[in-house]
Amino acid sequence: MKMGIGIFLGILLVLAGIAIILRTVFNLDIPVFKILLALVFLYIGIRLLTGGFSGEAFKAGEKAIVFGQAHFKGLPSDQEYSVVFGQAVIDLSGEPSPEEIQELRINTIFGSTELILRTNQPFRIKVDAAFAGAMVPDRETAFGELTYQSEAFEASRPYIDVEAHVVFGEFKVRPLQ
Repeated sequence: MKMGIGIFLGILLVLAGIAIILRTVFNLDIPVFKILLALVFLYIGIRLLTGGFSGEAFKAGEKAIVFGQAHFKGLPSDQEYSVVFGQAVIDLSGEPSPEEIQELRINTIFGSTELILRTNQPFRIKVDAAFAGAMVPDRETAFGELTYQSEAFEASRPYIDVEAHVVFGEFKVRPLQ
């Protein structure tokens, strides 16, 4: 069941009525206006996050996870994964050696992403972190950028080029032998 504006306003009116009764009968002072304003902001924020005002919800699918967990294997067709308020494991260890440079963009916002790669795969990872934990095998950062390259990486040969953006979340690279 989708929560429409009618149901939301109905709930607000019922809560306002209960607060007025509590104030009148029990002399209990509840800041009704502040609570109602906070609830309106929460409702608008949740609707924006879920795509409710645009008519198209942002859902988990082939390349995205929202409010949940997922295990992705391989490179997606549009070369992008997104994790919002969720947890994802992206396993590229089964990918064959690339015949051309393959780009992958990973966005993690208020979530956790683990990227699994083989150590013999040629790859370069550029991570941009803001208020986040970005961990690659030899170092980590909470703010700013860092770059990590596999031992098999050569700029003159095809490789997997990963660009990761992490905001208020965690991004971890786990290389497999």
